[in-house]
Amino acid sequence: MIRLIRSDERLIHGQCMQFIVSDYSIRNIIVVDDMTSKNPLLRSIFQNAVPAALTADVFTVEESVEVIKKALTDDSSSLLLMKNPRTLLTLMEKIEGLPAELNVGPQMARGGVKCTDYSTLHPQDIEACKTLTQKGVRVYFNAIGATGAVTEWSSVAKRL
Repeated sequence: MIRLIRSDERLIHGQCMQFIVSDYSIRNIIVVDDMTSKNPLLRSIFQNAVPAALTADVFTVEESVEVIKKALTDDSSSLLLMKNPRTLLTLMEKIEGLPAELNVGPQMARGGVKCTDYSTLHPQDIEACKTLTQKGVRVYFNAIGATGAVTEWSSVAKRL
């Protein structure tokens, strides 16, 4: 089962391993990012950045479709991880039954709109979040996992 769908520009990192994996009892990490998947060195780094008790793999959007469909129905807790909200919008067009929640974590400030202290979204990501919420997806910001402070998209959208 997919326990959490998260958008975090850093993908797999210490905070992810320390808080999110334990908070959600994650056993598998499915990273969906075309650029990372096509770079053998980055792919290897991400696959080896997890403790031995976990599995992690990196896929392009197209490669991920069947893997995610399987993860929706298996008994192992999975984290679906991507760099930005646009990726989830693309996946929702290809896969039925995805959980209707997106946890937006840190997004770097490079010419976007500051949404929280740790998350700056580019205009395309803002549009993706708007579309996701119109489709009934709960979009919320949370930097560190289940115990961190949550900011709902609705409160962010009012400021945009």
